[in-house]
Amino acid sequence: MQIWKKWRIRLLLVLTMGLMIIGPQPYLELRDFHRQERIGVVPVSLQDRFQIEWIHSVELTPWRETYRVVGFSGMELAETSFRSFGAGVPANFSDRPNVHVSIDDGWITVSGLQEQRDRVLYLITRSDYMLTVRDQTWPLASFMPLGTSLELSIRWFPWWFRYIYSLEKKERNA
Repeated sequence: MQIWKKWRIRLLLVLTMGLMIIGPQPYLELRDFHRQERIGVVPVSLQDRFQIEWIHSVELTPWRETYRVVGFSGMELAETSFRSFGAGVPANFSDRPNVHVSIDDGWITVSGLQEQRDRVLYLITRSDYMLTVRDQTWPLASFMPLGTSLELSIRWFPWWFRYIYSLEKKERNA
C-alpha cells in the first residue's frame, strides 16, 4: 500500500510537469480587428509587461501605454506615459487612491491604474506605432497596412504556436 502512494505522487508530479511543459501557454495575440485574421503571436509569461508607443496625433508628442499580463484573466493597463498634457490626456485622478503621477526625464507617468482589459484596439494610422515585449520591439506598420485596426489580447495556445504564428515569420514591408 505504501508503494502505491509513492507511485501516485510521482505520477502526479510527472503529469503536472508534462502539462506545464507541453500544455497551453500565454501569448500576446495580434489580430486585424475588421478582417478577424491573426497577424501573429508573441509568447509571454504571467506578470510580463508589454508596451505600445506612438506619437499623439494632436499633441505630436510620444505616448506609451504599458500593459501587464494578469494570470489567467487577460491583461491590465498598468501605466500610461506621455510628454505633454492636451487632447485626450487624462488629468484628474483624485478619485483613484492607488494611482500615482510622476515626472521623470520629461515623461509624465500615471501608474497604478490596474484597469482590467480583455482586449485593446489601436487604429494604426502612421508608421510610428511600436510594440515592445521584453527587449524586442516591432514597428506595427510592418505587419499591417496603415488604417487597420489592431486588436491585442492575451490568449492561451499550445507551446508550438510560437513557431507557426510568430511575428518574425509574418513581418512584411507595408
